Amino acid sequence: MERFKICVAVHLLIIKDNKILLERSINPDKNLYGKLTIPSGHIKAGENVVEAMKRKAKEELGIDLKEFDLVQISNVNGFSDIYDCYYFLCKDYDGEITNTQPDYTSKLEWHPLDKTITNILEYQGYALEKYLENPNLSFTLYGWDK
Repeated sequence: MERFKICVAVHLLIIKDNKILLERSINPDKNLYGKLTIPSGHIKAGENVVEAMKRKAKEELGIDLKEFDLVQISNVNGFSDIYDCYYFLCKDYDGEITNTQPDYTSKLEWHPLDKTITNILEYQGYALEKYLENPNLSFTLYGWDK
């Protein structure tokens, strides 16, 4: 019998001056077009989540992460797959934040954390909301029947 496989993704929270960096997606895959998303991506085979986060920060934003902390893991019952999502809070980086994937992201946007962020990808918005409510809450569930 084949074992069940779970998808793993990493997400980078960059917060500065009470604003969070989000991407405006133009990726038509999985209903993402026009949505705001936290910079994120899948891990590759043989790669751990820390390596994946460093790679995604470089690929999507053009920055080299110097210091970042794991702040939340979210188990998500998604569109067609189940995901374990790792959320890292960026504390320091080298380089200038740039949209390095214009085929997938129309622009990068800073959104105030004291206002409701509309049109954000639902599971990411939920994880962000839970993190802001309680930064010590290290695990969440999303999309599962209660």
